[in-house]
Amino acid sequence: MKLIEDWKQAWKLKSVQVGAISAFFYGLILFSEQFLNVWNIIPQELKNKIPENAAEWIGMLVGVAMVLARLKKQPELHEVNQFVTVTAGHSNTDPGAVNGKIKEADLVVNFRNAVTHYLREAGLQVKTDGTGTKNDPLSAAVKLIQGSSVAVEFHMNAAASKQANGIETIALPKDKKLAQDLSKAVADALGSRLRGDNGWIDQSKSARGSLGYINAGGLIVELGFISNEDELAAYQARYWIAAKAVAKVLIEYEASK
Repeated sequence: MKLIEDWKQAWKLKSVQVGAISAFFYGLILFSEQFLNVWNIIPQELKNKIPENAAEWIGMLVGVAMVLARLKKQPELHEVNQFVTVTAGHSNTDPGAVNGKIKEADLVVNFRNAVTHYLREAGLQVKTDGTGTKNDPLSAAVKLIQGSSVAVEFHMNAAASKQANGIETIALPKDKKLAQDLSKAVADALGSRLRGDNGWIDQSKSARGSLGYINAGGLIVELGFISNEDELAAYQARYWIAAKAVAKVLIEYEASK
């Protein structure tokens, strides 16, 4: 193949510039979902270290990718009735439990994003209560449950005693086995213990009373105690491993149906 003369200056040509821009956006359209999935699993503390000038451009790319991902034809939304719902406890306006500057809502958003990434990587259709740092309130999360094959929301416990620890999943009796499997996956990954009945807390016998998310058909996984320094440190160091283990349980659960 013979190149044109002065091909090194070709970038100055309008046709080349337009072609490059077209190729960029075509690539963004093709890989918008993958880009968002990778962005979603990056811990917020790392995102905070991005230089301000670069963050503005990245923010713009994330926004464009979100729009393109939404506009892409997704026949599975019409051809598949079942999907998995994955949500984060509390919301952008409700931090939940706190330990110093560490907020429960921020921790569980990272976990939601990581689990969602692994589920979509396995080919599952997933609905969430937000992407990135977005975390819609409970009322919005509950609405996502209808029509889903399984719905899981993530929280962290807190107690006056700094020694309180352990993993539990609150659910109705019909979801006992799944609740136990989810709790065990988290406990094994974080090196923690199981609370309740091998990780299952029967909502009807829980001191928390009746929870709307569970009444709507979901399960609530308590990923440990934010008030326990050791458990919190283990969570921060290994949450992505726990998220992958949780995703594996959900993938196997879907495959068994």
